[in-house]
Amino acid sequence: MRIGEGYDVHRLVRNRPLILGGEQFEYKKGLIGHSDADVLLHAISDALLGAAALGDIGKHFPPSDMKYKDANSLLLLKEVGILLKNNGFSICNIDATLIAEMPKLSPKRDKIIKNIASALEIEENQISVKATTEEGLGFTGRGKGIAARAVALIEENGK
Repeated sequence: MRIGEGYDVHRLVRNRPLILGGEQFEYKKGLIGHSDADVLLHAISDALLGAAALGDIGKHFPPSDMKYKDANSLLLLKEVGILLKNNGFSICNIDATLIAEMPKLSPKRDKIIKNIASALEIEENQISVKATTEEGLGFTGRGKGIAARAVALIEENGK
């Protein structure tokens, strides 16, 4: 068994869509980044890659590579899942937390879990997605950005 931790943060700006967990949210701002800036999926990807000691998303999908400009992070997550399988790992579970004052995650939580399960070809009951606020403190509390944390437990196949 191996465990990995992932963290990501992006700044909120006007005139960008807000994508979280592969779902678009109606909100006055969106996250800025080289890809679609989906902090939740980026944190999960980094947790999985870290558990397998395969680097991070910046190594596999570098911002210097224009083919990842505005990339759909669900497709990047799918590639991470394939990379794990090709290196002899299977996913036990994922636990992820979105850190944001707004928008509320709960209306789309089930769809987000379905998106993650589909991309990684695992069961929905292997995924936990939750959200918290920071009670108005820090950059997330002031609505300047959104962050996400994730942990993933994987196992080596055949062990």
